[in-house]
Amino acid sequence: MEHQLQLLLYYHKKMEEIRMKKKNIIGIIVIAILVIGIVAALVMYKKEQAIPEKTETGEEEDTIILSADENPFGMEIKKINENYDLTKNYYKNYDNTGLQKFEITAIYTNATDFIKEIRGATEYCQYIYLDEEKNIIIELNEKQKEKWIKKAEENISNELEKTDEDELYKISVSDDYTEVNCQVAQKANGLTFTAELMIIFFNSEMYQILNGNAEWSIHVVAKDLSTGGELVNIDYPKEVFSITEETWDNL
Repeated sequence: MEHQLQLLLYYHKKMEEIRMKKKNIIGIIVIAILVIGIVAALVMYKKEQAIPEKTETGEEEDTIILSADENPFGMEIKKINENYDLTKNYYKNYDNTGLQKFEITAIYTNATDFIKEIRGATEYCQYIYLDEEKNIIIELNEKQKEKWIKKAEENISNELEKTDEDELYKISVSDDYTEVNCQVAQKANGLTFTAELMIIFFNSEMYQILNGNAEWSIHVVAKDLSTGGELVNIDYPKEVFSITEETWDNL
């Protein structure tokens, strides 16, 4: 009997210790939640102070939150919003008074990603959207246009500096961005070389379009770095740029 009493006293003592630990843990959690809430509020306040005023839109978030019922782990996760508006209706108070309009005819990603990215860079463009014919249209003022032209020139210059450091290919561009000349070795990294060319092509396109050349074109010549043999001689984008193993074999 005495042994059972001791066990009961020991059990009671342990239960009290557990209850005290739970109270402490709950107290810590409550304090942590309060601290996190205060920090989050301060961060949001700072963010609101830092974000400049921008064009009012009817934007739906490009991501939406799944509820705990919609996924097996009860976690909040994100998925792409398929209803993202790519048209002019995205803008609530659309007013293109005094703006210049241009059509972008060649991009190197899908239209959704491209439009979202440009919409996030309001210093370069007032409006960007798909028109009724699914063409990508940009509308911007003179200051934005000049800034975009300057940025295009900087992007091309940066890519050319990269190629100067590479021993396996060289790229040069004419002053009016209508001609691109390349020298490339067969063992060069084709993906890197092509990626840098695409950046140069796109920015040359934008330079020409924003300077009033809607029928823009780039004459592209690529030669073997070792022999000088001609690999490609095309007018882009009317002709596709491509260097394959067969291209090398036909030298």
